[in-house]
Amino acid sequence: MKKTVSLKFSLCLGLAICVMFSAAVLGISTDADAASWDAGDWKVSMGGNVNAFYVYTMCDNGDMAASIANGGPATWTGYACAGATDKDDNFDDYHSVQNGLLPASLNFSAATNQDGWDISANVNVYYGIVSRGTNRDDTGTSDALQFSTVDARQVYLTFGKKDLGTVKMGRDFGLFAFDAIINDMSLLGVGGGHLSADPAHTTLGGLGFGYVYTDRLAQIDYTTPNWGGFQATVGIFEGFDGNGARNADTPGYHAKVSFSWTGPAPGMASATYLNQDVITTVGTDEEIKGWDFFAKVNIGPVGLLGYYYDAEGMTSLAIGGYAFPGFGTDAVTGATGTPEEVDGYMAQVTWTIIPPLRIGLNYSANESDKVTLMENEKWTFGVYYNLTPALTLLAEYSDMESQRNEASFGVNDTDEAQNFNIGAILFF
Repeated sequence: MKKTVSLKFSLCLGLAICVMFSAAVLGISTDADAASWDAGDWKVSMGGNVNAFYVYTMCDNGDMAASIANGGPATWTGYACAGATDKDDNFDDYHSVQNGLLPASLNFSAATNQDGWDISANVNVYYGIVSRGTNRDDTGTSDALQFSTVDARQVYLTFGKKDLGTVKMGRDFGLFAFDAIINDMSLLGVGGGHLSADPAHTTLGGLGFGYVYTDRLAQIDYTTPNWGGFQATVGIFEGFDGNGARNADTPGYHAKVSFSWTGPAPGMASATYLNQDVITTVGTDEEIKGWDFFAKVNIGPVGLLGYYYDAEGMTSLAIGGYAFPGFGTDAVTGATGTPEEVDGYMAQVTWTIIPPLRIGLNYSANESDKVTLMENEKWTFGVYYNLTPALTLLAEYSDMESQRNEASFGVNDTDEAQNFNIGAILFF
């Protein structure tokens, strides 16, 4: 049995933003504008990252009974080991060299002030180190004389004034779940593994476990000035098809409020909301919607983080659904268009032992209980060492577990897998 899994993730994060936030969380010194120069009235900047990891995925523990490779329904943990089988099609350990949660990137920006307005243009391009064939939709495994893929994931402009706020227009990450992703310690590493036998250009980190991918959305947003630490953003975004639905004739909208503080225990808290009307494939009017709450605080060398979300019409991995349906279809729940309901959370503690060395423990979990009856949880322990201000060496161990109860398949069992990764990420 040879199983071809066509899940080629494009879950890529923008380093121009990621660098600033991950540095605050992980205590890593980076420079997002490492190269900048003046071009007339413009300040042009270039930066990015390159990373690579050796990943050892453990799939031979006999606990993969619910995996798609055994003919049952899939789980996120099962997908970590999809295709990782021996000559007898039994699950086996797998070794790979790949990107982590972040693909490599090259980020460009140009900013100036004209007639009292601060304006900027931003284009961020992403690369992978694993061969994916001649196009990013290739479903074959890595092979000789194939190519890595390149894609522009962020293309947007901004304009504003300090006392009026800022408008952003273009393609950028959404607001829902953004703070969770950007503050996950595995942003610089691997976290939860995915498709170890046929790696794409990103792993899961905590996606599918403790938070939903924020996605890259065509959007128009307005962000208020910073009023003593308080800030708010509201915007609209181009509607998209969900798994089991199609977008309606109106945009979606999202909003965010945040508050940050300084002092002996600096930190920040935020809450977001997202909503989009859809028409399901069975003709019912439904919504993709979700809300979340995030908070973090640093107490001396210790960083604490908590996150919770509740959503409908999406899976635990992606807004609208990915791999699993966001809405019930004929083959799953009958002709109902039932929105999936999912909620989850993430808790994390990090400790700076000495300034270059930090360790962390992350726990992420969720539950889907309407369409795909599944529970997922993940533990990750990580060690992060700043060899230089730009170069971080790190190692992580993650334990993943998924339990799926699907009456139509007669399955009520658990998938378990682990992965260990060691590697480096360089910001420039």
